[in-house]
Amino acid sequence: MAARARTSGPEARTALAAVAFAIMGAVGCGRSEAPEATLARSSAAFRRAQIANLEALIAKAEKGEVVTSDQIAIGISEDVMKSVLGASLPREVVVADRLRVRIESAVPVFRGSVAGLVFRATASSLDVDGASATLEIGGTLEKFQFENGRLLSRVALAHFTVLESSVGDLASDALQHLVQSNSALIQDVIPPLEIPVQIEQSIKIGGLTSGAVVAKPGALPLEITVSQVLPINQRLWILLKAKAGPWKPGS
Repeated sequence: MAARARTSGPEARTALAAVAFAIMGAVGCGRSEAPEATLARSSAAFRRAQIANLEALIAKAEKGEVVTSDQIAIGISEDVMKSVLGASLPREVVVADRLRVRIESAVPVFRGSVAGLVFRATASSLDVDGASATLEIGGTLEKFQFENGRLLSRVALAHFTVLESSVGDLASDALQHLVQSNSALIQDVIPPLEIPVQIEQSIKIGGLTSGAVVAKPGALPLEITVSQVLPINQRLWILLKAKAGPWKPGS
């Protein structure tokens, strides 16, 4: 099983860079480097992490830990996830009473066993007229769970980069530091991911009241939990386990 990372087109190149930073963790707050250097460094980091994740996945498969025959597999494409995420945007938040951050779009990147996300945002100053910047925010989908017919997940942010700015380099670095230090506030404004999944969570039996065989009505509940999450080849695979019981008699 192999994952191929698309590297053509500006959106794909941006995705590679942002997801790489998300894997590496929070970016430092030193002076901004050239975009070309950032792309080269982050793309290399992404590919190294991709290889490491795939090697870990292969090791699990060889141990028999990636078995789907007794599980429910749900596959979500990048395009579908992009539509789901886009339905909840734009979102705005004011940072430190100085900056308004508006998250405008999101691009999912499901490759190399990483459920990555790339957000594009604009930041505008509340103190200086006309001072603004374009931000790239990288993160991942975390804490998957199945609840009441919905697949739920939270967004964890890890990387903030100033792509374009109406101010100089030093001000851009200060802006990036301000955004980075308030990452929790920005993360909280992004709503949890909710995807409806039509899976019956109980087997209902109406019962038999006449004839040679009589059976009482009731229901056999199904406890459905997320067992594994596998982002492979531009698709997010969610594996669900179903546990039956105990029987609940009806009236």
